Amino acid sequence: MSRHVMILVENLSVPFDRRVWQESRALVDAGYLVTVICPMGNKQDRESEVTIEGVRILRYPLRAASGGPIGYVREYGSALFHTVRLAHRVRREHPIDVVQACNPPDLLFLVAMSLRPWGARFVFDHHDLSPELFLSRFPGRARALHWATRVLERLTFAAADGVISTNESYRRIAIERGKVPPGRVTVVRSAPDLGRFVRRSPDAAFRRGRRYLGAYLGVMGPQDGVDYALRAIAHLRNDIGREDVHFVFMGGGDAFEDLLDLREELGLGEIVEFTGRVSDEFVQRCLSTADVCLSPDPFNPLNDVSTMNKVVEYMAMSRPLVSFELTEARVSAGEAALYVPANDEAAFAAGIDELLRDPERRSRMGELGRARVERDLSWETSRRALVDFYDALPRITGRRSSTIGKDVAAMTSTDPKEDTHAGARHFCETAQAMVDLGPAPRIFVAGCGKGHEAYYIHQRMGGSLVGVDLDPAWDADVAFGRPGFELQAGSILDLPFPDSNFDAVFYHHVIEHVADPAASLRELARVLRPGGLLYVGTPNRHRMVGYLGSFEASTAEKVRWNLADYRARLGGRFQNALGAHAGFSEHELTELLRPHFRNIHFLTDSYLRFKYASRLPRRLLSLIGTRPVREFAAPAVYAIARR
Repeated sequence: MSRHVMILVENLSVPFDRRVWQESRALVDAGYLVTVICPMGNKQDRESEVTIEGVRILRYPLRAASGGPIGYVREYGSALFHTVRLAHRVRREHPIDVVQACNPPDLLFLVAMSLRPWGARFVFDHHDLSPELFLSRFPGRARALHWATRVLERLTFAAADGVISTNESYRRIAIERGKVPPGRVTVVRSAPDLGRFVRRSPDAAFRRGRRYLGAYLGVMGPQDGVDYALRAIAHLRNDIGREDVHFVFMGGGDAFEDLLDLREELGLGEIVEFTGRVSDEFVQRCLSTADVCLSPDPFNPLNDVSTMNKVVEYMAMSRPLVSFELTEARVSAGEAALYVPANDEAAFAAGIDELLRDPERRSRMGELGRARVERDLSWETSRRALVDFYDALPRITGRRSSTIGKDVAAMTSTDPKEDTHAGARHFCETAQAMVDLGPAPRIFVAGCGKGHEAYYIHQRMGGSLVGVDLDPAWDADVAFGRPGFELQAGSILDLPFPDSNFDAVFYHHVIEHVADPAASLRELARVLRPGGLLYVGTPNRHRMVGYLGSFEASTAEKVRWNLADYRARLGGRFQNALGAHAGFSEHELTELLRPHFRNIHFLTDSYLRFKYASRLPRRLLSLIGTRPVREFAAPAVYAIARR
């Protein structure tokens, strides 16, 4: 059965939102079932329900905010109501595996959380820095609302099972400000579909009888700097004396009407044309004719670290551009842009004039930009990153599906013998759902103990299995005389196997006992083939209560062990190196894994549901499994990663 991804958008309709549309199509092409919930557009995307190229789109009516912050409170409240309503309608029709929420606003995590009891994972597609966006629109105003945007951003990061960032700056913010483990954050750049940006023959009609054409393509909100561009054009005409350039501004947004008024106020009606939103064919013809393109986003904390779609789209059309000096603008455009001092409208005008005087430079910049897009910034590169991210998301959720291939009753068995194999069973389900190991996988069990879990895995997975442990105290009933099954005495820090020898590694509640955890992971990465799967479990260093899964221990023993842990904490001795059964937090484990593994994902919530589904209420398990809660409520941490 195809996995079902539901994508939530509030600020634009789909497919008008090009990034969301590209993501939706990429997932459909990769075999996913995709549903999008978004607002209706003003003039386009007006149907309440439609399926386009395999993507089901549900739309709701929404009146965009006008005026001050209170207008946004009304808009977001209405959007949240409609999104929850439609999301649960979809959930009743077809189970949802993943909810991908695209901001702004940072409220849509609430919709995802309302679906968590039914097993939906939450992916945050981080389009904008909402606190900085708020300040750019309302500088110095509504301090309480700005504080609220920061709280909502933090809650969104905390609730997310994975984060998609649009660039490395946003990834750093997710990790540092959002406290998201690095292994949970991937970069999927907004990038042009080169099939959409096709050069055409220049059309002189766009110049309206003038010698040159300047072009702007994009959203026109208060933070997008179109007002800076208009004042720069006034400088170009009045101070530099150029009257041989016509300008076309394509797009729309919250500031559109105000920009029309500013154009008239500056007396630019004859040389500046606003088209509103236009077709792809119009964009292609206009940009193919343009001599210079404009990226007037002013410097502020939001714009400095944001990737502007228009920059890469200009480059895809081999057009040179003028931009204010911004960190991410320079990262994206490189030598395809002329950079001028931030927010200096006169310098922006001089930059336009400089490029218009040098046709050879314009041509060279355009060629460099197109080559950079084809090499590094095309949608094909981003598409692969997106699909790899989704393919790596664990399939096991609170709802067991037929894709796991296991009956619910068997998976929640309370047989004590089955409980001793809970980690092994969870590994088998995860490995079979995550990767195609083939009919005869090569599996390595690091720290195999008496051999019972290793034997269970071999029975379940087939193929060949090797287990290693320092103490060869194996159970004779399972250790010997079984084809394809071998237990050896040895150290995980110095394994006697060649490189890339195994398809999967099971490393279950062993790493906390190893003298050098980092070295053990380096050695496991060496013997694991590229793309192979590592499964690791360890006690949660931040746990309030531990040893819940020790079913062979008495209640008195569990209480005694927990008291010993608390005494060690108070005495500063709660460390693995000092013999304490401390383990690692999710963040600590991520830092250990990162040098040698990729696509790190935590399965702690999945494991809790897997092991305790028959013992605890489903809603309680869902609450414990959310990241802010499980950081101290989960007794252990579980993760998978790829070599």
